[in-house]
Amino acid sequence: MRGALVVIFQALLWPVVSASALFTVSLQESVYEAELHGDVKLVCLFSKVKSFSDLTVIWSRVEPKPAEDVYRLERGTENHNYTSAAFIKRAQLIQEQLNENRAVLLLKKLRIKDSGMYRCIVKEGDDGDYKQVTLNVTAPYTPIKKSIMKTGQDEVELSCESQGFPSAQVIWSDGQNTNFTEMSNSSTRSTDEDLILIISKLTVKRDLVNNYTCSFLVKGEIQQTATFSIPDDLLPHSSAQYAWIVAVVLVLLAIVFISVFLHRRKNGKKNRRNESKCAFLFPHSSSATADSLLTVYENRPQNCDINSEETAEKLLSLRSALMRQYSELDTNAEMKSRLASYALLSNEGQSLNISSILPDKKEIILLLGKPGSGKTSVAQILSSCWAESTTTDPFNISRLQLVFQVDCSRAKGDFFQVIKSSVSYEKPLDVSELRETLLGSTDCLLILDGYQEGNKDLDETLEWFLTERQTCRVLVTSHPGKCPALEKNVRTVLQLIQKPEKSGS
Repeated sequence: MRGALVVIFQALLWPVVSASALFTVSLQESVYEAELHGDVKLVCLFSKVKSFSDLTVIWSRVEPKPAEDVYRLERGTENHNYTSAAFIKRAQLIQEQLNENRAVLLLKKLRIKDSGMYRCIVKEGDDGDYKQVTLNVTAPYTPIKKSIMKTGQDEVELSCESQGFPSAQVIWSDGQNTNFTEMSNSSTRSTDEDLILIISKLTVKRDLVNNYTCSFLVKGEIQQTATFSIPDDLLPHSSAQYAWIVAVVLVLLAIVFISVFLHRRKNGKKNRRNESKCAFLFPHSSSATADSLLTVYENRPQNCDINSEETAEKLLSLRSALMRQYSELDTNAEMKSRLASYALLSNEGQSLNISSILPDKKEIILLLGKPGSGKTSVAQILSSCWAESTTTDPFNISRLQLVFQVDCSRAKGDFFQVIKSSVSYEKPLDVSELRETLLGSTDCLLILDGYQEGNKDLDETLEWFLTERQTCRVLVTSHPGKCPALEKNVRTVLQLIQKPEKSGS
């Protein structure tokens, strides 16, 4: 009888004991608030483990879609093969906290786009659990920039401008607490850092003595205010004062005009030399159609002398060296024949025109193909078309200012050192100047031929370059499976195959 009771009690208590022994993950906080450019620590707690060599911690951002890997520790070893380029240098796990059964993810230099839902998965061997936390990255609104503009004989427009995140409501009121918000007009746009720039305007009578205040509210709380005192804030507008101001401006303009005229006359030869350099940078402009002239103008630097004569000469010299290096002197017929032997497919298998291989500005294209499929040959054809400016140019590549073709199969060192070593240049090539050229507004193409992941210095600096560049187009050729991170993150992935030779009749 006693033995039967023991068995019954064990049967009743076993589910409780088993449940308590399961590996579990819990949260310290479910929602985190942090500011732009700051740091944040996301924390999840897990059960005690027997061996940290069997511990796996995976942090990922699951919302908004698509999901992105942030950090991976697999059985005690870090694995960056799947980490998103957006987090590769900004996310780390605080290893010391693991001893306290805390998986603490440190995110540095926060961006607005880091906001979302993060999933923490912790496993010991095959047992595991997960929890999800929310991160909201905000940016306080900047001090308000005020301006006043005359819009009519008796009206002025008051303008308040500020930027921050999330979106703010702008309230207008006067000294008697009258609400003028419905009479105002507000516009918004996103900045490069994904902040919300708000400009709110209110038109009022210029001769009415009153104070007008604009207030920026986020979630009902005032973040910034600015007050206009009318008419005290208006510029003096008596006819005598106005005439005096106009006279001073006219005198200054006359002095500036005479100075500029004498300077241009004195330096006419120097200006003509700079104009010839600009013509060399854009050699087809003199005989181009209206459409091609627009293309040339869009791709030229903001200043024709490229900020300085010395900089212009260096860029011209580099362009000439690259053209000599990539000139293969193929005839038009030979180039057409070589291009006809390749087929270009989308990642879904759809046939594409060979011209689709040239990326748009700031676009990355990953060109995959089996060994012998002709990726290097196509890369050489691209460079040759640019260097020779042949009539056979299906890519319209001759409009670009610079083209760099880099053999990555034996690359050593970081990204910019690899680029430097690929250029046959008679003068020492300054890495800092090369970096500025590739990161800046110069419309150029970078071809990374035979790239494969595994070179840590090259991989990390390339990821940084792809994130920071302004304009540079990038074409990467590789074998399938050799660069999984790029295949996962690059939007445009193409396949190159060599058409079978037609048998003779």
